[in-house]
Amino acid sequence: MTIVQLFNQYSFFLLPVVILLATAVALIRRRARAVFWVAWAAVLVGFVAYGLFSRVPQTIGVKLDTAADIRAAIQTAGRPTLVQIYSNY
Repeated sequence: MTIVQLFNQYSFFLLPVVILLATAVALIRRRARAVFWVAWAAVLVGFVAYGLFSRVPQTIGVKLDTAADIRAAIQTAGRPTLVQIYSNY
């Protein structure tokens, strides 16, 4: 895996971490008051809560690996079906 692929896959996680670390360094250098640290901690808790509770739902059931498997599952469903295929990269 190249650096570009790594950044692309984890950019949603890395960007808030970098921003929070940079903000923490700025708060330390400026010797910020407790009010600013409380606000920083609230944003941190918000990001962590969002990360924990916004998981992508996983489908439970048959895993369709090939186009033939998908075609067979659609033909036997008996009702209109939307098939959405995506890549993690």
